[in-house]
Amino acid sequence: MKDTRLVQAYSALLRAGEAVPVTSEIAVLRRRPAGTGDVVWMPDADRYCQISIRELGSDRRCFGLAPKRKPQGYVHVGHAAPHALDDPEGHVMWLSVSVVENTPGPFAFTGGTPKHATPVQEATVKFPSGRTMTFLTYEFPAGVHLPMDAEICNTGRDVCFKAFEGTPDGQ
Repeated sequence: MKDTRLVQAYSALLRAGEAVPVTSEIAVLRRRPAGTGDVVWMPDADRYCQISIRELGSDRRCFGLAPKRKPQGYVHVGHAAPHALDDPEGHVMWLSVSVVENTPGPFAFTGGTPKHATPVQEATVKFPSGRTMTFLTYEFPAGVHLPMDAEICNTGRDVCFKAFEGTPDGQ
C-alpha cells in the first residue's frame, strides 16, 4: 500500500485508549512527500476527525456533524485550517475539508476553480453501516482574496454548496 507510512504515522498519533479503525475506514485526503499528508476517519456516526501529519509536527481536529440529517446529500463545510508545508520561505496554505453524505461525485468548483485555489480532490469511504462519506479537500494560499460565493457541485448539480462558508459544528 502506497500510504503505509502515512497510516503508520496516523496510528501512532491516536490518543491512548482510542480504537484504531481498520484501514478501509480511513480516508487519505492529501498525500505529501516523505509519508506525510492528511488523514480522516469517523470515530462515531456524528463526528469526523482529521490528523494532518507534516515533517515538523502534526495537528488533530474533530468536527461535529448534525445528529439528525437527511440520508442523502447532507453537506458539512469544515472551517479552513492553516497548514505550513515546511516551505523555507514560510508560505502557508489553508486546507478546507467538506463532507457530503451518500451522494456520488465527481465534485468540482462551478464556473472554474477560484483564482489561487487548488482543484477539489475527493476521498470516499463506505462504512460497514452502508453510509458513504465523500471528503472533499481544496487548498488556497494565506492572504489571498477568495470569492466567498464560490460553489462546489457534483455532476448534474444535485448537490451544490458554498465552498468557503463553514457549517457550524453539529448543524
